[in-house]
Amino acid sequence: MSIFRGGLAGLAAASLFLSACQKPQAVSLPVVTLPAGAPFSIVQPPPPKVTPSDKNGSPYIGVLSGITPVAGGFVVIGYQGTLLRLSSKTGQWSRIKPPVHADFYGITRTPSGDLWVAGDQGTLLRSRDEGGSWQSVQTGIGHLFLNAVSFPSERVGYAVGEGGVILKTTDGGSHWSRISSPTKKNLYAVAFWSEEDGVVAGWHKRLFRTGDGGSRFTAIDIPMQKVTRQKPSFNSLWAGQREILLAGDHGLLFSSTDEGKTFSQIQTGSLHDLYGVCRTGQGTLAVAGEQGTLLLITGGPSGERKISAPLGSFRGSDFLGITCGTVHVRLVGSKEVVLLPSSMK
Repeated sequence: MSIFRGGLAGLAAASLFLSACQKPQAVSLPVVTLPAGAPFSIVQPPPPKVTPSDKNGSPYIGVLSGITPVAGGFVVIGYQGTLLRLSSKTGQWSRIKPPVHADFYGITRTPSGDLWVAGDQGTLLRSRDEGGSWQSVQTGIGHLFLNAVSFPSERVGYAVGEGGVILKTTDGGSHWSRISSPTKKNLYAVAFWSEEDGVVAGWHKRLFRTGDGGSRFTAIDIPMQKVTRQKPSFNSLWAGQREILLAGDHGLLFSSTDEGKTFSQIQTGSLHDLYGVCRTGQGTLAVAGEQGTLLLITGGPSGERKISAPLGSFRGSDFLGITCGTVHVRLVGSKEVVLLPSSMK
């Protein structure tokens, strides 16, 4: 799962270092196009303005990592302090200045509608106005990154990240405390479906379940065929009313219908690393990942599953964030690509 912390981040750092030695210059987004007939369209936000006072020269243009719907549009997050709002009515983008400058990795919504963002250097941000403004919340783990947040209720929430760190709040996010973790390896995903019940997942097949609010975690071992010498990482979790979905490296996808006690594999036919998973209100399972991977899966478990790849041979972006609505799927990824259904932006 080097996309989150290694390859692209390293390239970004090198780019920023070189740009610091140059004068500010005009910036253009890389041209990314979809194959003809794809039922999606690419929307790229305009780059930040460059002024002579910019110390780093050209602004960063690169990785978008999360997207979530809000009233009147969408909020998109990304590396280098990227916070964006897209109006579904006008199609206009607005950039929001974050309270801290960090790479942002995950975004979620609480049952009452507050937005939370997790990021580098122990960052947790909260918005109470549909992403119009943000406040930084103290976590006490400034040197560790946080990758994902889950709020099963308005009162209780969990965040996971580097070195197996697990944070918990019981007052709606005003205060967070570190709880005992079953691992010291990086955790990339968290999903709680009640205040007590949830799963966390991450580096090299780490997968744990708790039924008592994190007081104890039980390791879950999923038998799987070895694809490479390195154990795959689990990168994304999604929890619905009756199902938990888990996506990982090498095209691995799993489903649990017994509250995370056991998982069964869903064959994807892909060997690409998967970074996002969700299910639409109409039941379509969507997974996204590296090299433009987007798979839509219908049917099952009793009926025959059908897999479609609506983007065909597209390889123009590594998709890191996905959100499912009642019908539509929306994605974000590298090269500041936002993928929206062409029938409904």
